[in-house]
Amino acid sequence: MRIKGIIWVGSATDDREAMATFFSERLGMTLRTDVPGFTRLSADNGDLLEIFGPSSREHDHLDTGPVAGLWVDDVVGAHAELAEAGVEGLTPMERGPDGHRWFYFKAPDGNFYELCEHPRPRPVKDA
Repeated sequence: MRIKGIIWVGSATDDREAMATFFSERLGMTLRTDVPGFTRLSADNGDLLEIFGPSSREHDHLDTGPVAGLWVDDVVGAHAELAEAGVEGLTPMERGPDGHRWFYFKAPDGNFYELCEHPRPRPVKDA
């Protein structure tokens, strides 16, 4: 398994609105979704930041701080590899409406991380 990029960060907070305003107005991210309990923003290269408020129950298990989404080319193989190694906190595979798949696991530092696979690569802009 090899990590191809860090393409997603998720963060739970008690003040989702302030965080959404900070990242959109102060740091220039593009607001994509802003509904009760959930905000999604994107960077110019398509990388995502998702902010979960207290009413976002589907992210209750992500309680260790910001979670990085690490892009791999074979998420099914990565899941099997981590399961075989007995990695703690391994969740079942999930699938989004656009076809991408992901799962979470707990690393040796006690924090959750995500491994994900996307159906197409994201464009990278020159710095």
